[in-house]
Amino acid sequence: MKNCIILLFALTLCISQAQAQENVSIGPLVGISIANFRGDVSNTNWKPGLTIGGFYNYSSESGFGFSGQLLFTQLGAQTNNKTNEINLNYIQAPLLATFFFGKYGQRMRPKIFLGPNLNFLVGARDKDGNNINGDSNNRVFSPFDLGLTFGGGFNYRLQEKIWFNFDARYGLGLLDVTRLESSNIKNNNWGINVGLSFPLGTYNKNTGRLRTR
Repeated sequence: MKNCIILLFALTLCISQAQAQENVSIGPLVGISIANFRGDVSNTNWKPGLTIGGFYNYSSESGFGFSGQLLFTQLGAQTNNKTNEINLNYIQAPLLATFFFGKYGQRMRPKIFLGPNLNFLVGARDKDGNNINGDSNNRVFSPFDLGLTFGGGFNYRLQEKIWFNFDARYGLGLLDVTRLESSNIKNNNWGINVGLSFPLGTYNKNTGRLRTR
């Protein structure tokens, strides 16, 4: 597992460094996550949840870019014919290689993206807010999940160097989210997010330095 995570980090960083990144921006992001489980489960339904956090974007004249995000996202599922819920709250770190369509500087820039998603569990509760993750000696859910995120959207320039960001994405969980030997359950979610990006500075690929505004 450690080797897999290291490989994904190295691959993503190589993609971002290989491109001629000139522009760097940061901003807030908010959205909705529609989640369910897949695998050894039955009688579960899709559950809405909140996504909120921040991001930074690297972009280049060639159209390639990179986005790193830090998000709080609610996953899980509705259970027992929608009478209860499993709410798995994660701190997520998507690392997304991005390609922008259209010409550099256009007001509207459609985009597609793909990359690994690191998920760190910060809480597991039912519909009434009760803890369902056991105690520190007998956890029910795994503290870490690795996923793959891909999707598309667009960036729209509101004014000089201030952009409205929109995306629709799918998150595919790759690991069993439980510690139960008798089952294999994975995360599964769709997301719609909006954000605003503001200029931070310019990345110089020759020096490897970021010149802030």
